Amino acid sequence: MEITGFRSIKPNRVSKQIAEQIRNLILEGNLKPGDKLPSERELSKIIGVGRLSLREGLRILESAGILETKYGVNSGTYVSQINAENLIEKFSDILKLSNITIDQLTEARLEISLINLKYFIKRGSEEDIRKLEDCIKETESLFKSGILTREKNIFFHQLIAQGSNNPIFILLHNSLLDILRQFLSKFSSPSEHSKKVLENNKKILKYLKEKNFDKVSLAMRSHLIYTGKRLKSLINKTLE
Repeated sequence: MEITGFRSIKPNRVSKQIAEQIRNLILEGNLKPGDKLPSERELSKIIGVGRLSLREGLRILESAGILETKYGVNSGTYVSQINAENLIEKFSDILKLSNITIDQLTEARLEISLINLKYFIKRGSEEDIRKLEDCIKETESLFKSGILTREKNIFFHQLIAQGSNNPIFILLHNSLLDILRQFLSKFSSPSEHSKKVLENNKKILKYLKEKNFDKVSLAMRSHLIYTGKRLKSLINKTLE
């Protein structure tokens, strides 16, 4: 396959320029997911760089998940098929290394959640509502049986994000939930808290079904402020 768009590289910061050039070719559509790059020997001649610099540039993109090396019959370097799960994992890793505070997490969750509610009301289907109802029923059943409901309660909010039908909102929201899980993993959830969260989620579902954005926004705000304050209190106690 003949690929156009490559150009000669200046000697300074060669590997980073190689990585940037290939990344731009992907963004511009000259290289697409699944495309195989020319061999190292051919590509180094096309760009006008040494093979060591080329390998380092390719390694930068491999570490970012943009390229992947395959071995065997179809060996070579390929443009990766990046899916939403890959993006969520990478974005979550970045966030986890950013010294995020509970206040910042709560603020971000609130803004993204309100956007998700808006588009859920606009685009959500009856099937999306049914999934939320099933989630609430399953959570209630677990709660009555004395089984932890934390993950089900989190899943409820993931379903709202899915109902927005916008992969970017879903990416941002689920990445924030991964950060929340990291904080929550250090603490247990007493039954009174689990009950409070379940009741909050029921209110959110009620107003979503009514397509009442003002009321569902207030319910979501109340829920997130409550959970944020509780988590902040737990963390502060461990620091005393």
